[in-house]
Amino acid sequence: MRRSQFTDNEILHLIREADAGVSIPEICRTAQVSLRTFYRWRRRFGGLDQAAVAQMKELQAENRRLKSLLQSLSRPQRPPAGGEAGYPGDARLQPARASALAAERCGGAVVGRFASVRVTR
Repeated sequence: MRRSQFTDNEILHLIREADAGVSIPEICRTAQVSLRTFYRWRRRFGGLDQAAVAQMKELQAENRRLKSLLQSLSRPQRPPAGGEAGYPGDARLQPARASALAAERCGGAVVGRFASVRVTR
């Protein structure tokens, strides 16, 4: 997401100017932003002071951190590289053994490139 060229304090200052009675088109003209941007800022920061904005930023950063942590925990875990031979996910399986396991899973002969993925129900 693109960052704003205005800091949160500058945005709060512009919103307070509008609350003080300066016309919104004049504020937008001097700040060189569109009316839509100003109203989006007002909807986001309208009733907040500087301390509340700082707290909101901290909560957003914590939310991002927790989401990435959850995402890393929900990824499937790979078996360790030094695992037991014969484990279905072991990379050291012989090709003949791998195809036999695939045939077992499919309930028949191995046919095609993705035969180990196919399941007949």
